[in-house]
Amino acid sequence: MNKIFSCVAMALVGMMMLSCSDERDVIGKTEVVIETSRGDITVRLYDDTPLHRDNFIKMIEEGVYEDIIWNRIVPGATIQSGEPSQKAGGAEPTVDPEKYRHRLPAEILYPRHFHKAGALAMCRQPDSINVNRESSGTHFYIVAGKTYTMGSLAETWQSRRDTEPGFKLPALSAYQKQVYTTKGGCPLLDGDYTIFGEVVDGMLVVESINKVPIDAKEHPLKEVTIKRVRIKKRG
Repeated sequence: MNKIFSCVAMALVGMMMLSCSDERDVIGKTEVVIETSRGDITVRLYDDTPLHRDNFIKMIEEGVYEDIIWNRIVPGATIQSGEPSQKAGGAEPTVDPEKYRHRLPAEILYPRHFHKAGALAMCRQPDSINVNRESSGTHFYIVAGKTYTMGSLAETWQSRRDTEPGFKLPALSAYQKQVYTTKGGCPLLDGDYTIFGEVVDGMLVVESINKVPIDAKEHPLKEVTIKRVRIKKRG
């Protein structure tokens, strides 16, 4: 009887820990809707990356993301947009792109935020010319990702240790492994970019865009657009 009680108690503790882990990323109240030509994507912005949250809201309010294209797709990994000069249908920019070449100080909070499917992050230039890992002011990506087996996940992480100079990230946690092997993601990007939100509705749209055929430079062969981004709920 004591053994049964002990097992039940341990199971309940495990469920509580998993629940807390699931909720630890979702710590924002602001939600925005990215209206695309393939459907809507609702994203919650994190409160613990305030510089990126507030900048994203500012870009929305200034119309930077109106009628632009998804300009890069990495199959099984990410979809990228945010360049104000790349308008739908080749139209002229409605804002001055040069006004939006600013950078943001990094707010990389790994492993609290990692590249699970649905993660929203800002792009940036490589370490060789951006040692502080500052983010682009407008360019962002969403993780479509793929699911891993425990074996392929271990191989991916070991590959990073072997090939990336100065790689110092700790081993993946049990929670990260559980997410990457069930919901999927892109662990190759972990610890290198500022993640500042996550998709709470519309992952099927993200996955649909991620499957659009691309050329050798990862540019979509068929135009997919962001009609606009609107603020649904403020924190």
